[in-house]
Amino acid sequence: MTTTATPRKALVLGASGTLGQALCGYLPAAGWQVEALDRKDGDLTDAAMITRILGALRPDVVFNAGAYTNVDRAEDEPDLAFAVNAAAPETLARATTEAGAKLVHYSTDFVFDGEKESPYDETDPPSPQGVYARSKLAGEQRAAAVARQLFILRVGCLYGHGGRNFPSTILGRLRAGETVRADALRAGSPTWVRNVAQVSAALAATDHFGLYHCTSHGETTWADYARFIANEIGVPESRVQALPTGLLPTKAPRPRRAILENQALAKLGLDTMPDWRSAARAFIGDEAQVV
Repeated sequence: MTTTATPRKALVLGASGTLGQALCGYLPAAGWQVEALDRKDGDLTDAAMITRILGALRPDVVFNAGAYTNVDRAEDEPDLAFAVNAAAPETLARATTEAGAKLVHYSTDFVFDGEKESPYDETDPPSPQGVYARSKLAGEQRAAAVARQLFILRVGCLYGHGGRNFPSTILGRLRAGETVRADALRAGSPTWVRNVAQVSAALAATDHFGLYHCTSHGETTWADYARFIANEIGVPESRVQALPTGLLPTKAPRPRRAILENQALAKLGLDTMPDWRSAARAFIGDEAQVV
C-alpha cells in the first residue's frame, strides 16, 4: 500500500453534526491540526466563499461531513436537499482541486434500494429510491466528475455522542425508562462515527483515491439492535416494541437491507471497522464516561 506523509492540516465541514464532532475529536489526537466550520459559518454552495476559505486556511485535506440528512423532510424539500447534498460537494470538489487539497466526502448506504440479499460492494450499481438517496448519489457523481483527489466513503446507520438519529437516541431513551418502537424488518449495520473517523484519517493519508464502503461488520434489524442495547444496560427487552415497517411513521422509502461490504478498504488493509456489537459496547462505555 502506498502512503504519503500524514497531512498535518484538516478542514472539517459540518463540524457540529454527529460525524463532524467525531472527526474534530479524533483528528487532533492523531496529530492533525484541525479547523472546523459549520453551516452558520457560510453556505457551502457559495463557490467564492469556499475558495476564500481554502485560500486562507490552506488545508491538506477537507473532510466534508456536512449534509442534509432528514430523509422524510427531503421529500418536501427536494431543492434544498439537492443544494446541500449534490451542488455543495461539486463546489467543494472544484475548490479543493484548484487548491491542491484532498477531499473526503461522505455518502450513504441509501444509494441502494436494499433488495439484494447479500451485501453491496463498491462495484454494485446504485438504485436510490427517495429524494435524499438521489441527492446523495448525485453528490457522489458530481464531485467525482471534477475532483482530482477525492475519497468517497459510503457510511450508514451512523450513531455517536449527541446524535439525533435513531441509533444514537436508543441508549438514552431506554435508560430514561421509555419504550422504544423499532422496525422489526429493516436491516442495517449500525456504525459508530468514531470508527469512521479513524478509517477516514488513515485513508486520507494515502493517495488511493476512489469509492469506499465504511460500515461496521455484520447486520441486525433495528428491533434486534434495540434489544441488544437493552440487554447490555440491564433493561428488560419488553421496553422494545418491534413493529413491521409499514406501521412506522415514515414518509420516504428506505432500503430493506442496507448492508455494505468494505471490499475496497479491505484490499488496502484499512478495514479496521469492528463488528456492530463490539462497536455498540464501546459506545455504551464511552457514553457512561460522558455522563
